[in-house]
Amino acid sequence: MPEDEFEYVNNSRRLADLVDAIRSSESIGLDTEFIGENAYEPLLCLVQLAAAGRTWILDPLAVNGLEPFWEALTDPDKVVIALAAREEIRFCLRYARRAPGHLFDPQIVAGLVGHGYPLSHTNLVKNVLEVQVNGRETFTDWKQRPLTPHQLEYAADDVRHLHALRDTLTAQAGKLNRLEWLEPECHRLVDRVADDEREERWWKVSGSTSLGRRELATLRELWRWRDATARDLNVPARRVLKDELMVEIAKRKPASTADLFALRGFDRGDLRKIGGELVKAVQMAMALPQADLPTTLRRDDPPQVGVLGQLLSLASNGVAAENRVDPQLLATVSDLQDLVRWKLGVNGSEAPAVLEGWRGELLGKPLLEVLEGKRHLRVTSLKSPNPLAFEERPG
Repeated sequence: MPEDEFEYVNNSRRLADLVDAIRSSESIGLDTEFIGENAYEPLLCLVQLAAAGRTWILDPLAVNGLEPFWEALTDPDKVVIALAAREEIRFCLRYARRAPGHLFDPQIVAGLVGHGYPLSHTNLVKNVLEVQVNGRETFTDWKQRPLTPHQLEYAADDVRHLHALRDTLTAQAGKLNRLEWLEPECHRLVDRVADDEREERWWKVSGSTSLGRRELATLRELWRWRDATARDLNVPARRVLKDELMVEIAKRKPASTADLFALRGFDRGDLRKIGGELVKAVQMAMALPQADLPTTLRRDDPPQVGVLGQLLSLASNGVAAENRVDPQLLATVSDLQDLVRWKLGVNGSEAPAVLEGWRGELLGKPLLEVLEGKRHLRVTSLKSPNPLAFEERPG
């Protein structure tokens, strides 16, 4: 690639130029390359940006003092354009302590205007802009230096078309009268990522739904110990202690290291070294008063929740097809089951998210009428891509 097609930022002078470019721009295209397999948190290896009409490749392994960069990037007045932006949001939260002020995720917006979801960068650029770009460097070791011209070309391509994607997708959303959908939906992703970063995820451990309250308290203490240890060692948490072993300890609640080492899977020398700390975590959970124990994660739903959730999924998919919205963005099966629980009075009186905003406008009336028996399902045409219709009952 000709050198003038992008700016390679690997010293403080070029970093200052980049920060100035970001500060002068209303919107900034953003992508990152990172390695996350062998560390507690992903190692950021490269940051690609499109700002002030130029393409920039920032090498965070070569430049110190990146605080002004992250501050400028997350300025509340700036729009950050990032595709499948979950990791980019996380890096902003880690290094700037705040999320982008305004996010535009072309992958999400494409799903709202009929292009499908989730589309890869290559397919999205091709479908929306009719431009062919090379696929990603899937197996590249991005921390190696120097980077080859071929690697830099791939990296720069990831941001070159982001502004054009934003302009085209926004115009398409305008034609469909959906401009008001875009920012709330992208902000929803920001909120989900921020919530994930803040919360303790012990309750997501596989097998936790079968545990009682005291066992869950034990699992929580074990998870906290494992998370702190993994952070200190900068290794993936499962490398410290696997989920299945934590669940087994929570079930057995060993009172001593002898009890712990009697469990299957504890014959490894590295696990024996931490036996005392694991038993201490169990003892902390056993000492908690009953009022401080977490509630059980098991949900004993009425049988109709599963059945009606599937039925509503058919109705939701039909609404999605009629309105050129990707069904995955419109409503998940979990969303629809929440609606059934709410209608049954199982989950309190608060209306589910699927009845709010643009989703409520599209789905609220047809889904509630299905649940109230006012609509029925009919096959309209076997040859139609959407052969099912939920129609109002006569009379």
